[in-house]
Amino acid sequence: MIALFKGLGLLLRDNELYRSPFENQVAHWRNLSEQQIRDEVATLAKAKSQWLIASIIGWQAASLLILGLIAEYLWRDDFHITFTRVVVVIGSWVSILFVIWFMANMFDHQAGFERWMKAFNSRARISSNADTVQCVADALGMAEHYPEVLDYKQAVTARRELRHEDIRIMTEIGRMKQHSELVGRLNHVGETASHRDLALQPAF
Repeated sequence: MIALFKGLGLLLRDNELYRSPFENQVAHWRNLSEQQIRDEVATLAKAKSQWLIASIIGWQAASLLILGLIAEYLWRDDFHITFTRVVVVIGSWVSILFVIWFMANMFDHQAGFERWMKAFNSRARISSNADTVQCVADALGMAEHYPEVLDYKQAVTARRELRHEDIRIMTEIGRMKQHSELVGRLNHVGETASHRDLALQPAF
């Protein structure tokens, strides 16, 4: 169970990192070493197995406990089995399980199955399965175009292999630089024509 708590700790740390400013995400992934990522992946793999087992046992236990409580409440005074009572038991049980499932589905984005997959994918090596040709091409174009993206790439490859999250970060750095350039061009577009029109106006 120690691995489970360590894995959940990694997920919570990742959640906090993704809510932090982008500069903090860049600094974190730039400074990660190959051994650190391998250790994290190994911890996540063990924790995920324990999490799946605990989830199945917990779900079955909660399901049976809820069913028992509903049945005990309806048959507390007498033990006559009627069609109405059976329908009430099954309907109540299904309704409560749906509410629990809905709450678990919301939790899934923070520490559930979806979040485990995101943690693995972010640490995965670049491959055709995890990264599309377009994603890699975008990151390549950004690295060739913007020195900041190339600096990040060189800083990372000096310590380890590029990972899926590095592709995302490189693309995002490039996108931010591209956005700044476009905003600058937008702010200055038409200024020359405007100045010329003002100069041609008669001074009276």
